[in-house]
Amino acid sequence: MKNILFLFSFILIISCSKDETITTDNTIGQNISTLIQPNQTDTNYSLTQESHYVARNTKTHLNKLLLFIGGSYSIPKDYNYICDHGATIGLDVISLSYPNDVAAFSMSNSADINGFNDFRDEICFGNQISSVVDVNALNCITTRATKLLIYLKNTYPNENWGQYLTASNTILWYKVIVSGHSQGSGHACYIAKRFLTDRVVMFSGPNDYSTYFNNPANWLSQTGLTPISKHYSLLHTQDEIVPFNYQVANMRSLGLLTATENPLLVDNLTAPYSNAHSMSLNINALSFHNSTVGQNSKLPNIWTYMFTSN
Repeated sequence: MKNILFLFSFILIISCSKDETITTDNTIGQNISTLIQPNQTDTNYSLTQESHYVARNTKTHLNKLLLFIGGSYSIPKDYNYICDHGATIGLDVISLSYPNDVAAFSMSNSADINGFNDFRDEICFGNQISSVVDVNALNCITTRATKLLIYLKNTYPNENWGQYLTASNTILWYKVIVSGHSQGSGHACYIAKRFLTDRVVMFSGPNDYSTYFNNPANWLSQTGLTPISKHYSLLHTQDEIVPFNYQVANMRSLGLLTATENPLLVDNLTAPYSNAHSMSLNINALSFHNSTVGQNSKLPNIWTYMFTSN
């Protein structure tokens, strides 16, 4: 699965060379993006860890947080194109640095029926129950996101990052759009099982399909706190990392599609895309798996629909 590593080179889009960059558009304000090392949020994190990527607009504010979780072997600023689009439409955006050096799909032939669930639980919440990853409470996604929000609240008091935290500094998940690509889409979906979030937006995943059991991972069909009506998915029909039919099976197990439905092909459609929640692309791309978060001109309108539709 380490062939995923080179694929991410195709989604490196105008990455920041400095700690802060400003993109100017007088009609919609300015997008300000910042790289923040985990060590700045807690000195217990190593100085060598990749930086979080944070973006917001100076003028447009929807008062919602987009928590974006990247795929295997990626780094947060790989997703600056989709994250900057989120900021442009008024979302406060975090692309999170987290332990992602083990691919979820690498567990597809495991005989452990709870393997995918344990994998997700440990990376998201730090419960050390997985046999394939080693992520403690400090390094899990939810702790990293919480510490980053506390840092942003204290460092940039005029930007209102504190609106996403309770008085005791826990995340107000109902104000959070959890989203991700590939492995990260599964983490977003898993977190939304545990918490009532604003919505879940998934790109090229979740990829938790067991070829050993010939079934989607059991956690996908479990009832969660975020309603299925708040889930959105975008796949590519020619995905070269995880077969499209496996991904469709996962969407059906999740409840986003019926047993006979397929994702709506949206290449030549416009918003509101028949109000679909499960969609697919068949566009040309250097990497089909990464195309859902790439630079194709069709994507920004699709992303806006997924992030903001009622």
